[in-house]
Amino acid sequence: MHILVVDDNAGVRDVVAALLEDRGYRVSAAEDGRAMRRLLASGPRVDAVVLDAIMPGESSASLAEHLKARGLPMVMISGSRDAIEAAERKRLPLLRKPFSMRQLYAALDQALGDDDLSQRCA
Repeated sequence: MHILVVDDNAGVRDVVAALLEDRGYRVSAAEDGRAMRRLLASGPRVDAVVLDAIMPGESSASLAEHLKARGLPMVMISGSRDAIEAAERKRLPLLRKPFSMRQLYAALDQALGDDDLSQRCA
């Protein structure tokens, strides 16, 4: 299973990638929407994306629509009060930073539609 982590904050990107690698996922990382699109177009097949809800450049909403059009499951993450409130108003799933390893795994399992995925990836 290959997961793409998209976050403009290198520290967050590295921590999330390490957590996912510890679980047995193959992980790629992108620092912005342009890098995400480039990797999706020419890189290895991606099974799901962890996407920061607020990024510079192309809006995360546009990036999320692109992922949806490609049929890719995603987990949106954010520590921004505005993003969290907007997600709550729109009833959109959003994992709030800081989050625990278990919360990340559960959100990814839910996005992938498989509650038993952890046993196969561990």
